Amino acid sequence: MRALGSLRHKFRYFFKSATEGLSPVVGSLLSLLIVFVLVGAVASSINLFVDKTNFQQPMARIALESCEGGIYGVGPVSNWARFEENQIILMHEGGDSLPVDSISIRIFGYGNSFKGNISNGSGKRIEGDVEVLYQDLSQKGKNKEYMTRNGAVLEDGSWDVGEKLILCGRDSASGATYSSVKVSVGGVEETKDNCGFKAGSEITLMVIDREGRNVIAERTAIVKLAE
Repeated sequence: MRALGSLRHKFRYFFKSATEGLSPVVGSLLSLLIVFVLVGAVASSINLFVDKTNFQQPMARIALESCEGGIYGVGPVSNWARFEENQIILMHEGGDSLPVDSISIRIFGYGNSFKGNISNGSGKRIEGDVEVLYQDLSQKGKNKEYMTRNGAVLEDGSWDVGEKLILCGRDSASGATYSSVKVSVGGVEETKDNCGFKAGSEITLMVIDREGRNVIAERTAIVKLAE
């Protein structure tokens, strides 16, 4: 009986020692497993963050070479200018090529547009703070004159170094149901998508990358009276 009791005591001692010996090992393995899981989660988060933010934002030097125009029907007749006489010339001076279908342009200044049909007397001119949005620079929703003036840019769908982009107060597609040029005056969005800026006033122009939602260039200019 003593021998049997001694054997049981040794067995319990062996089992306890084995268990105590395995506990640190199991703990270490669990710690490593947790570390691997955390590292994997962090790596996945970083990859998702990189994909979403798109670190390769386009960068380009855009110069505002000239801004000419005026508004029609206000002040001395010598200061009047038609919508098509309002022109802004931009030059791509360096940096990345800009895809025309993913670049927007916003222009802010003081000027006018109109509602209704001016020619038959059913419309009226609206003057105030003007905001113009070119949703993209492609030929979609523009008139033929825009395509003719900017043929070099539109030909390959990319605004490249050394190429000029010429914007006009009447770039909206004439008689079309869709225009990619949007104009509002004093917060009124029901105006026609044509406009003019007052000579002697200042405009602010922003070139925007729609995909990355960043401003590539911001320029200001004083409107010179169109000749």
